Amino acid sequence: MIPATLFWVGSNLLLNVAATVPTYNVKPTCRAAIELSAVSGRTVEMCEASEAQARNEIIKGWPAFTESAKDRCLQTSARHAPSYVELLICLESMRDMQNRQAQEKPTTKPPRSR
Repeated sequence: MIPATLFWVGSNLLLNVAATVPTYNVKPTCRAAIELSAVSGRTVEMCEASEAQARNEIIKGWPAFTESAKDRCLQTSARHAPSYVELLICLESMRDMQNRQAQEKPTTKPPRSR
């Protein structure tokens, strides 16, 4: 009984998480990115502005992304430093892959064997 309860609780948490756009503290992520990059002229403020722009894009498109894409991308982003840019790329990639798969499905039924 306990494992089934844990599964139900865990899946409810996952669904609730995917219901809203996450809120990340991107300042540490941006600091680390600037320190590790070899690009001169890039600042933490520029990184934060890119992250804010990506978050706005996510907010606009959030209702259109499938729940499976949200779940998968949120799980992936939870494994490392949070980034709206990476989350947006993941969501768009998942959407594009799902659209491509839908287009590749055969539109006619194969002939039935007798």
